[in-house]
Amino acid sequence: MHLVQNLPSDNHGDALGAVFEGAGRISVAVAFLKYGGAKIIGPLLEARLEAGATVEAFIGSDFYITEPKALTHLLAIAKRFEGFELFLADRAKASFHPKLYVGRSETQVRCLVRSANLTGGAMATNEEASLQAAVDPDAMLSTDLEAAFQRYRGDARFHELDDLVLGQYASRHKQAERLRRRLEKELEANLTSQFDLRRLDEYHAQYLADDDLSEALEKRREDRAEALKVQRSIAGLSRTPKLSRADKAAFADGLGNLISSKGGYRHLWHSGDIHRRGSEALLHPRRTIDLFAEGRKAAKLGPEAGYEKLRRIALDIPGVGVNMITEILCTFAPGRYAVFNGNTSGALAAIGVAAPRNPTLTGLSGARYAGLCATIDALRDRIDGADFTDADAFLNWLYFRTKPAKPVDGK
Repeated sequence: MHLVQNLPSDNHGDALGAVFEGAGRISVAVAFLKYGGAKIIGPLLEARLEAGATVEAFIGSDFYITEPKALTHLLAIAKRFEGFELFLADRAKASFHPKLYVGRSETQVRCLVRSANLTGGAMATNEEASLQAAVDPDAMLSTDLEAAFQRYRGDARFHELDDLVLGQYASRHKQAERLRRRLEKELEANLTSQFDLRRLDEYHAQYLADDDLSEALEKRREDRAEALKVQRSIAGLSRTPKLSRADKAAFADGLGNLISSKGGYRHLWHSGDIHRRGSEALLHPRRTIDLFAEGRKAAKLGPEAGYEKLRRIALDIPGVGVNMITEILCTFAPGRYAVFNGNTSGALAAIGVAAPRNPTLTGLSGARYAGLCATIDALRDRIDGADFTDADAFLNWLYFRTKPAKPVDGK
């Protein structure tokens, strides 16, 4: 038993020859057959058929990848030898995807269980890996292989290949090829301008080279630490049964320091326009205070559960959106939660990652947010960021670095 790869000294074409050598009965099951593969396996099968062997081959047709020209090549051989049974699979809900090649003699069963389909590339040049084995006829592997092909023989999806079956398949294949070429052209047109992720390294190098940005990141970390103190203070107000005027003033002062730089406030959250809608939350102190208190608890959960818990509470508070609740969560747990806002979305879009452009609490579910968190965390790992504060800073810079310039004078 050994692993077959397409190495100069050991490729899949050679392995097939070894499996079929001396076999009195050959069984083949393969998902895709192309002309290059048919030309390789055809002579091997002919040699055994001329020696009196019997051959059965089950070919898949999923996605119309199997080539009519290849089927024609093998059908011509089958017409010459009574001992060659050739079957083509009909389309079904479940794909036909095995790659099995078995050669049986009286004393030995040889097989190749492989990743490679019957194509020219798979036989010699593709990166493939397959297991070649030889066992006694009464071994369990031999019995399992026989059972597999017995199932194929009884499967109603298979039709014995003749010119009628081939003609119908060839017609469908032609239509599929026309649609595939059209789709490939559209994909090529749409994807040629897509961001090459390798450019992230270039952008990150530019980012690191700017001393001002390094200082800004340090300021962001300091502000995040200060914001944590403010959030804890606001959350602590939830223990007060009835808010006094002083409590409400403390809440307003704390929220102001988080969301705004106007009126002497410190704008500890760095989301640019969060104050525009967030200021509405000042009119609902009790509910917003409770949101912070629940945020402290939710931040201990995983991204999907924690975000979803806070999202449901925030739905009833005017002025609170995705930006605010993710700032709350990120401040309480910067190693677990990413800030998500329009700038984040724009930066992700610039590097070819689809994200909601104007995320809303009703539109961005916990599952979707968790997926975005995972994406941003992968980016954080690429830039060797300590936590999501670093990722947020880089994405915010990337957004403005890649943002299209506004038209000048209406042009």
